[in-house]
Amino acid sequence: MRIRMHHSKQKTMTNFWNKNKSDYKKTLSLSIPVIIAQAGQITVGLIDNIMIGQLGTTDFAAASFSNTLFNLILIFGMGYSFALTPLIGKSWGEKDNIAIGSWIKNGLLANVFMGFSLVLVLIGLYVLIPYMGQPASVLQPSQDYLSILITSVFPMMIFYAYKQFAEGIGDTKTAMKIMLWANVINIVGNYIFMYGKLGLPEMGLTGAGIGTLLARIFMAAAFIFLFYTNKKYNLYKNLLQKSEFCRDKFMQIVTLGVQLGGQIVMEACAFGLCAIMMGWVNEIGMAAHQIAISLSTLGFMIYQGLGAGTTIRVSHFKGAGDKEGIIRVTKTSMHLMYAYCLFSVSLYLGGRNILPHLFTTDLVVIKLAGQMLIVCGLMQVLDGIQIILSGTLRGFADAKIPATITFISYFIISLPFSYACTFIWGFGPVGIWFGFPVGLGVCSFLFQLRYKYLLRKF
Repeated sequence: MRIRMHHSKQKTMTNFWNKNKSDYKKTLSLSIPVIIAQAGQITVGLIDNIMIGQLGTTDFAAASFSNTLFNLILIFGMGYSFALTPLIGKSWGEKDNIAIGSWIKNGLLANVFMGFSLVLVLIGLYVLIPYMGQPASVLQPSQDYLSILITSVFPMMIFYAYKQFAEGIGDTKTAMKIMLWANVINIVGNYIFMYGKLGLPEMGLTGAGIGTLLARIFMAAAFIFLFYTNKKYNLYKNLLQKSEFCRDKFMQIVTLGVQLGGQIVMEACAFGLCAIMMGWVNEIGMAAHQIAISLSTLGFMIYQGLGAGTTIRVSHFKGAGDKEGIIRVTKTSMHLMYAYCLFSVSLYLGGRNILPHLFTTDLVVIKLAGQMLIVCGLMQVLDGIQIILSGTLRGFADAKIPATITFISYFIISLPFSYACTFIWGFGPVGIWFGFPVGLGVCSFLFQLRYKYLLRKF
């Protein structure tokens, strides 16, 4: 009897694999380039910090402060651009190429429009820097560095428009290649301009800004060049040239984009506020928190890549009117996420007393970071679930309700719970991390309810 049950289970698993292996492969083929590109960005960010750190504490502090302001705005711009992928993906699933051409045209216009808006916000922040309570020594270098970063907004928004178009038609490799080459340009540019190579004067922090600007100009220019010269884009190039401004499509992109951008910024702000609360505790907590957050990107990066692949495929099936396809893709993406969770949970729990040594020799910080990594390990599944479901909902072009869910989960539940654990119930710095799994759990549950609701309506 046991032998029969064993063979029956084995046969069921084999049949399940044979039935779904194409979905696993297709989702991975879309997700892996996104993951590689994100890994490249994280790596170049680390190298960037190391190179700027060599200039001295003042320049490093100025760059960190300016990057904090700039990245929060750029994250919104990136999330705003995400609107194009499900809209184009749906048209791709419907085999409506004329609509895709119109989405590209109006998407570019919408991104340029938002680029102007973001520049105005950043100029306002530039003017307000002297009133933000920062040390006098970092004010001028912060403003100088931020002024260069501001000029990179338009290239980035144009790049994002082409990137999200390409992802909408199932092409994630082109953006990956461009971003990896841009990373090389950034590092080489930093070296040349910061340290005065090739006969140029030493520019220090300004040189780092120029290196970043050149890399971002390259990203936009490279995608424009490929779009107009690569044969695989010929159809869309011709349709773009024939299409006209459509107010309805433009406003649809802007509305969905603002909702998606707001959702991503809320997530970033929630984690940023946790870092601020950690500063209310002590410096040891801040150091341990930074270590744990840095290591947590190893899991987050993979889940985000899988979420991006899920968005693309769900939007395609939505356009094709294939409900079963949507269910199958979401389910198989979950399986891939669970498989990676086996690794990430083992890494964080098993390496909690080892990994922090890569960042510091302070044993007190290492011990505290290890405690935070326990929480990090235990919340991996919840984090993965909410990211995959967020990707599925984005594939439906559903953003207003998910943004509301995000606000409730993080700002109404997670942050107050973190505060209570740390400052009322006496759990200390690690108490701030207790709020993460609570918020992620609520978010995952509500996303699941929203997903089931959309399926019933489909």
